[in-house]
Amino acid sequence: MYAAFRGIFGVAAAGLILWSAAACGTRKADAVHAMGTPVTVGDLSYTVFNTEWRDELQSEMGPRKPQHRFLLVTVSVTNNGPEDAIAPLLAVIDKDGRETLEQDKGDGVAQWMGLLRRVKSTQTETGALLFDVPPGDYTLRVSSGGDVDQERTALIRLPYRVEAPESRPAVEPQMPPAQ
Repeated sequence: MYAAFRGIFGVAAAGLILWSAAACGTRKADAVHAMGTPVTVGDLSYTVFNTEWRDELQSEMGPRKPQHRFLLVTVSVTNNGPEDAIAPLLAVIDKDGRETLEQDKGDGVAQWMGLLRRVKSTQTETGALLFDVPPGDYTLRVSSGGDVDQERTALIRLPYRVEAPESRPAVEPQMPPAQ
C-alpha cells in the first residue's frame, strides 16, 4: 500500500514540476531599461529620474531608521489610456533575484507617491517610492497592474552610486584670547 501511494505521489510530483517549468518558460523575460528612459507597460508609462540612499528619514515622530538603508526612487507615471488607472505598488530586485516591495508608510519622504495611486487619463503623477534594502545595484519592476493574466512588466536598472558626503563649511581655527 505504501509503495503504491509513494509511486502515485512521485508521478504527481514529477507532473507538477514539469507543469511549473512549462508555465515559467512561457513568460517572456522582462526587458531591462536605463534610468531616464520612459518605459511603457500597458497603458502606463514610467520614467525613473533619480535614486537617493538615506541612513534615516526625519518625520514628525522623530528620526525614522531603516533595517538596512532607505532607497528613494523618484518616478513619474503617465496614464496613456482612455480611462483612469491605478498604478500598482512596485518592487526592486537585487542581483540574486530577491524582490522587495515598497514600504507602506512614507513618513519623512517629501512627495511620497502613497499607496493608492489613481492616475487620470492622459495625466502624469510624479513622486517618490520608498524601499528598505541593503545598498547595491537593483532593478525596479514596473507593472501595468490589473489582472495577473493580462499584466505586463518591465525592468528599470537602478545602479548603485556612492554619494559624496555633504560638503561642510570649513571650520575656522579659534584664536587665543588677546592678553
